Amino acid sequence: MTLHTALAALAAAFVITACGGGGSGSSDAAVPEATAVGQPIAEATSAVIGSAGGMLHSADGSVSVEVPAGALARDETITLQEISHQNHGAPGRAWRIGPATLTPAVPLTLRLRYDDIDVQGTDASELRLAYQDAQRRWIVPTSPSLDTGSRTLTVSTRRLGDWSRFARLSLSPSAATVKVGQPLALKVLRCEVVDFDAGAEGSDPQLVKDCQPDPSVKTNGPRVNSMAGGNATVGTAVWPDPQRAEYLYTAPASVPSPRTVALSVETLLSASPGSPASTLLVSNITIEGEDGCAWVQNVDAFDYDVRVAAFTVRAAEGHARYEGTGKLEAAGRLQRISAPGLPVVVFSSFGQSANGLVNVHGTLQVDDPAEPYTQTYAASGAPSGLGEQVPPALLVLSVDARSCTYAFAGSAMTHGSVQGGPGASSDAVLTPGELHFKDMPLPTGSSRVIAVDALDAPFQLDTESNGFAPWSSLLPLPFEPGSTRVSWRLSPATP
Repeated sequence: MTLHTALAALAAAFVITACGGGGSGSSDAAVPEATAVGQPIAEATSAVIGSAGGMLHSADGSVSVEVPAGALARDETITLQEISHQNHGAPGRAWRIGPATLTPAVPLTLRLRYDDIDVQGTDASELRLAYQDAQRRWIVPTSPSLDTGSRTLTVSTRRLGDWSRFARLSLSPSAATVKVGQPLALKVLRCEVVDFDAGAEGSDPQLVKDCQPDPSVKTNGPRVNSMAGGNATVGTAVWPDPQRAEYLYTAPASVPSPRTVALSVETLLSASPGSPASTLLVSNITIEGEDGCAWVQNVDAFDYDVRVAAFTVRAAEGHARYEGTGKLEAAGRLQRISAPGLPVVVFSSFGQSANGLVNVHGTLQVDDPAEPYTQTYAASGAPSGLGEQVPPALLVLSVDARSCTYAFAGSAMTHGSVQGGPGASSDAVLTPGELHFKDMPLPTGSSRVIAVDALDAPFQLDTESNGFAPWSSLLPLPFEPGSTRVSWRLSPATP
């Protein structure tokens, strides 16, 4: 036989083998492809467990393996480790239980806890478990027991090795970030689970064939934040073909508040055996401005205009009672004081001039029989300091470019006087109070102006809560509940 003849015969034999030899009667299209084997992605845990049984938990506590008494004839080192998820592209996680060659005498209990992120884009009722066999196929045992109270999936098995938790039905992508005005295509993803002859592998009758977008799944129309089709504020969602489970979301022209919206669809009929008659699938979509909030990194200073509307405050404790009014209008500049390149950018008015009006008027009445007296507090003028130690306004702006949020706090001061009471009369630096706000959303669209208009600010000394602390420079008396209206406008300063 010549080399050419031998190669031809070998090629013919390969073709016959690839076609199944004409005698198996099974279709290759129905045989799922093998997938890669997962690689370790987390620290492994282990425990020596003997005939008395025992328990092993994963490093993060999300998976446990319970070995009953009598399952093992002697001491064995059981291991548990999270690995990369390779189950046909289905959303999920995977773990390796070792040693893979060990076959216990009675089934072990495998229990997996799921969190919100594990059901993002799907529903707990769609979660399933599968193990990878020697041919690297994913075999689906009897449906696991689902406990939505403890948020766990539980299955009894004598098989160790690689296990996958996956969602048979999901909305893809389950989460996404888009720019204002940009479109996002979404599809329903379904993992097809088919019957097969397990043969020597065991009695489990199903395996995962593939996980692909399935336009044949029947759903209702898409909703955005529970509104059919959405609107111009949160974005719109259309259904180009009601016969196909495919949707198109378009982000609004400006960043909404909150910036993350929920696009949802509901299946009309069960998309997979063992699932509920309908399933709500949700994708969380975050909208960003054209360049997010990175623009603040290039700002050296802001011009500010802050206004605290006129308000009345009453305070009392023991023999002391106080009643007064306040108002603040201040304008000036916030200069950048943080080093370049840091994710948190800080601006301060310290050392900068200011103008506007600080108004403080009030009366303190002390009815102590031993020493009764009355004091009046009065100041009305432009923000100014007392000597060089006190700035006319102390306002601080702190911007976190990672979360696109900011904190704004401080006040303005002016010269005033305290008349009567112990110490007679004296000059003082007076302020109507201090504002303190944090976790405020930063503009992320084309706007570069940080503005708040007539925001209700409750009287609040606790600086961990957003609000206004009245008379912080005057009296420590506890005040009655109240509020005022606060506005500010911070514009990038021109050179």
